[in-house]
Amino acid sequence: MKKSNRKALAAVVALILALSMLPAFSFAEAAEDEYVERTETYSFNGEEGSNLEDTEFADFFVMQIVRGAGGEGTVTEDGSVELQKYAGFYSDIDYAYDYLGGAYTFELDYAFEGTNPVMGGIFIRMIDPKAYAITNPKNAGTQQTFDTFEWDWYKENDGKEDGISSIGGSGIKVSVDNPNSSISISIKTRVEDGLYVHSQGVSIAFPEGFQKDGLNKYRFVDDGKSKVEIFVNDVLLATVEYGGERGTYPDGDDGDSDVTYYKHAVIKDASGNELLTLENARISAEYGGIGVGNRGDVITRFNNVVVKYMAKKKANPTAAPATPTTAPTEKTEPTSNATENSSGATAAPATGSGAKATEKPADKEEGGNYTWLFIVCGVVAAAAVAVILISVLKGKKKK
Repeated sequence: MKKSNRKALAAVVALILALSMLPAFSFAEAAEDEYVERTETYSFNGEEGSNLEDTEFADFFVMQIVRGAGGEGTVTEDGSVELQKYAGFYSDIDYAYDYLGGAYTFELDYAFEGTNPVMGGIFIRMIDPKAYAITNPKNAGTQQTFDTFEWDWYKENDGKEDGISSIGGSGIKVSVDNPNSSISISIKTRVEDGLYVHSQGVSIAFPEGFQKDGLNKYRFVDDGKSKVEIFVNDVLLATVEYGGERGTYPDGDDGDSDVTYYKHAVIKDASGNELLTLENARISAEYGGIGVGNRGDVITRFNNVVVKYMAKKKANPTAAPATPTTAPTEKTEPTSNATENSSGATAAPATGSGAKATEKPADKEEGGNYTWLFIVCGVVAAAAVAVILISVLKGKKKK
């Protein structure tokens, strides 16, 4: 083969090698950029008088406004949402699996107008309330689920621990104890009496500048692995560390619930001092469910909800589950089981449940389509081979 032909052949081979590397470089770049931080923000200014269920907020969260029991969720004149009676919301389970399975931040301006922290609160790392149900003999045999506003019915079902019932069925609950000028941080637990749901917690004094009569900013930073940091007005209030072996509890009437929890939990103050250690915690190990609940004759107000999480770069930023509200199921209210709370106030158990149908989010794109790149490379490679063969044949003929 002549020297010029050898040079041409070398050039063609180099071109083929370069083109063959393009898919690798492209896929490496795609892998590096596969996830990006996304921020969802919900503010209610300009929506005065709207029902919470009718705002875009309902695209992300499952609404629990039990209007048959006096529940309200309304945007007020100052642009915040007011929850009354039996009302609340929580993150849709599919959205939680997709976007709250790793690190995330949940932030909101929040105020609780009441005298007893067991009647309202913010939930972190809760499970989907509809994950399992258990018969409640103290509520006319109702198939009880533990919604964000729902009573855990502990005392009513002869619970022997400290005799206090409270809202919610799982996760970390942060609430405001105005009379005692403190913030309550409690963790829902598994116990062997009542309906097997209870809670234990601690109280921490209000940080400097806390507004008793106004909204304060609460921020929860969950690393998705071992801890949730709790900030109030940008001041670190406490840290809840969770971990250990993940496991289930024999929940439900058949004792066959497959919900997985972190059972080990430690609450620490801002200086790192241990305040409470638990080995029977109900902290979700599958996703970071978030929500807010309100119950009885108290009022919860909130605004400026912000959720930050990692999502696939090509995912549709507006893809959120559509969850049309269904009519709440009426329950029979017990006649003689008012609950005495830690502050001495009494509250009757709820008479309804805000269950909703859950639909999966719209399919999200998995990334760029590189099929065209393989086709181009294949065509170029075939052409290069043809050039080489023609060159070689011509060389033979000349000889």
